[in-house]
Amino acid sequence: MKNLIIKIATLTTIMFGLSGCGQKQEVKIPTNNSSKEYFKINSTTKVYYKDLSKDLVVTTNKKLVDYLNSQEIMPSEWYSVKNPENVTSYFDARFTSKKNDSNNKVSGGKFVLSDNGLITYDKTYTSAVEFSTDAENIYTYIKEKLDDKAFRNMYLTSSILPDRPSAKMNKFAFVTKYTYLYNSVENDVRLSVKLGGWQMVDSPEKADKEIYFELSRDYFSKELNTLEREKKGIEFTSLGSVNKINTDDNKNNSNHIVVGQSAMNASSNSNSDLTSAAIGLGVSAIFSLFSNTPKEKSGSFTSLRIIDKIKKTDYIKVYDNFIMGSEPDLYKNINETINIEPDSKKYNIN
Repeated sequence: MKNLIIKIATLTTIMFGLSGCGQKQEVKIPTNNSSKEYFKINSTTKVYYKDLSKDLVVTTNKKLVDYLNSQEIMPSEWYSVKNPENVTSYFDARFTSKKNDSNNKVSGGKFVLSDNGLITYDKTYTSAVEFSTDAENIYTYIKEKLDDKAFRNMYLTSSILPDRPSAKMNKFAFVTKYTYLYNSVENDVRLSVKLGGWQMVDSPEKADKEIYFELSRDYFSKELNTLEREKKGIEFTSLGSVNKINTDDNKNNSNHIVVGQSAMNASSNSNSDLTSAAIGLGVSAIFSLFSNTPKEKSGSFTSLRIIDKIKKTDYIKVYDNFIMGSEPDLYKNINETINIEPDSKKYNIN
C-alpha cells in the first residue's frame, strides 16, 4: 500500500495580496549642503534612463504562460483533498498525497497573463474541493519545474507567489518572484537616479549620459553559496557584451557575473563578454547574512550601465545589495555612486 501523507495546504503559508506587488521604500531627496553643490553640477548634464527589466518581465511572463499552456499539468506527486465535507474554500482544505502513477493531470483551463504580471489559471469550478485540488497540483507542478536551474534561468525566477484574493474567489493565480521584486524596486531605482538633479531626456540621442537598469533573476541564498563554491555567476540578460544591449530575445547564453572573485578589466576588449567579472565588494557579507537563517530567502541584484559620451567611458556597476531586504541601502548606494560621485568606480565590474 502506498504511503499517504496528511498535509496542511502548502499554498496558505505563502499566499499574498497584490497591493502594489511589493512593499515600497521611501526614497528621500538629500537636503544637506553638499547635495546642493552636486545638484548644480549635475544640472548641466543631460541623462537618458532606460529600464531594461520592464521588457524582460513582460517577455518572460508571456513565455512562461505559453509554456504552461503547451504542457500537461501532471505533477509527480498528486494531491487530493482529505476533508471534502468541511471545505468551503481552499483555506479549509487538508491534503493527502501519493506518487502520481495514474498520470492524473489538471485540465479544462487556460493560463492567462494580466497587465500587472498576474498569471491566472482560467477555469470555472463547481466546488471549492475541485478548485483546491487543481490549485495544489498546479502549484506542485510549477514548483517541481523550478527545481531545474535551466528552467529558473529561462523564466528568470526561482519561485512563484500565489495570490490570496484570487484563491478566495476559486481562482488560482500567481506572480513570479522576479515580477514581485521588480515591481517592488523599479520606481524607486529610477527615482534614485532622477534625484541627482540631472536634465532627464527622452532619447539616447539627446543625452550626454545614458543609464540602463536591469534586475537579475532572484536567487536563493543556498544557490548563491553554490555559485560561489563553483566560481559561477549571477546572470544578467543585457550583459552579453560591453558594447551591446539587447532584450528582444531572452536567450540563456551563459553571460554571468562571477561571485567572490577579483574584478577583471573587460573594457580592454570591446567585444568581450562579461563572463569573468566580479560582483564587487561586500558579497561575503551577503552570504553570511543568510547562512545562519533557517528559512531560505530569495532575492535579486541590481545592475546599472553608465555610458558617458562626454568622458567617453562605459561602465557597468553591479550592486551587492540583496533584494529583498536591503532596498534602502541600494538606493543610498545608487545616490552616492551615480549622483554624488558620478566618477566613482565603486561596484564597477569593468
